[in-house]
Amino acid sequence: MAMHYGVLRGRVDVFMREDDFDTPHLQIRMLDADNQAWRVPVNVLSKDQSFLVFHRVDPLQGHPLLAELPQAAVGFTPLPQSSRSALTALDYFRAPLFDWPTGVAAPHTGPGNNDDLQDTLTMYLQQLQDQNGELFVFGEKFPEPGQSPNPLPIDEELDTDQGVHNVHMNQGNANPGSFAQDNGVYQDGGLILMFPTRFVGLFLRFQTQWLPTDDLTGNRLPGAQPIPPGGVPTDGTVSSPIVYIERALVNPAGDDVGQEVVVVGNTITASVDLTGWRIVDKNNHAEVLSSILLPAGESRRIVLSGHGAQLGNSGGTIQLKNAAGDQVHSVSYSKEDAQQSKRYIRFNT
Repeated sequence: MAMHYGVLRGRVDVFMREDDFDTPHLQIRMLDADNQAWRVPVNVLSKDQSFLVFHRVDPLQGHPLLAELPQAAVGFTPLPQSSRSALTALDYFRAPLFDWPTGVAAPHTGPGNNDDLQDTLTMYLQQLQDQNGELFVFGEKFPEPGQSPNPLPIDEELDTDQGVHNVHMNQGNANPGSFAQDNGVYQDGGLILMFPTRFVGLFLRFQTQWLPTDDLTGNRLPGAQPIPPGGVPTDGTVSSPIVYIERALVNPAGDDVGQEVVVVGNTITASVDLTGWRIVDKNNHAEVLSSILLPAGESRRIVLSGHGAQLGNSGGTIQLKNAAGDQVHSVSYSKEDAQQSKRYIRFNT
């Protein structure tokens, strides 16, 4: 289901902890260019009492979104489904922002300093305030269009009845299920902090959200599995794929057409037949592979014809899909990465 999804840009004014166990949130009050207040409730504990999985990326780099963020208007910018892509919106699965094994299942409260999720989040928010940085919040605006505000006590305390919530992964919920309506593509939530000298990404997901998901609905595909914090699924998919994108020559010398290269690697001790597999670019254009046998433990250069996938020099994503159309691996690269002419971009896996 498509959310009233978008990005809120502003400055952090106040943040408040909630240390109870009744669906607590870290509450953030932000101010936009007109000094209007916005409330951002960030989930810090699941409804079923399980810990959220937290991914901290400091610094955040190598993603095409970062070149566009400074151009975003201050305040809330809606991002309609038809216009969402790796350049404008978050999708943890299709336009990676972090390595899956880096996730930490963090408690929302603890007895000491720097021992829980809210301690980490507030540390970064305080640093952002001190350095006069800006916060970008991806999620769903409330109240939704046409709805009347229904203020909560916290809204009165923070003097606002508008804000952004669902600031976490929004795909892979059980369908049917109470959160299935939140599933979608390119509508994940998250916090991106713009400091004077770097970006930092703070991303959250529930342990009840499984991957992979469907490219149209964000619902779980058959065979989807949970991604354990700090680990990988037992069959090696999604977070530790058998075949992966190792490097890419995005900006070759001269005309790019027919000279761009994607290097794929094989992690197992058996050959993999890549016939019918596809390399897909950020515009969903595909290069279909034929008669390629990837030997055990080896890498293979795949030269793109220029008639399918094309690797844009303004940043983008590269997806590797198997013959059934399932995403096996995906990587992101930035505009700065693409400026490195005649050099391969190396991806972390």
